[in-house]
Amino acid sequence: MRYNGGMQESATTALRPGDVQVGANGERFGRSTGGRLVQLRRRVSEPGFVVTVDAQPRAEVPAEVITTGWTTANTAFERLMREY
Repeated sequence: MRYNGGMQESATTALRPGDVQVGANGERFGRSTGGRLVQLRRRVSEPGFVVTVDAQPRAEVPAEVITTGWTTANTAFERLMREY
């Protein structure tokens, strides 16, 4: 992952597709149904959240979502977990 420091590889290697772990401050990371790493983190530089997936973006599904809303961030996380 490329935003806000990335995920800890040791914490994500045990994840299987569909697994999700919750970290500090409600941040989440998981492995999508397709085996990609997905992460929801608080932004460091500005208020808000970023959701990223370690895949090339597709026209119909972005690989990164930046938002100020917690609900929107969680919705994006769930979508990326399904779509990638």
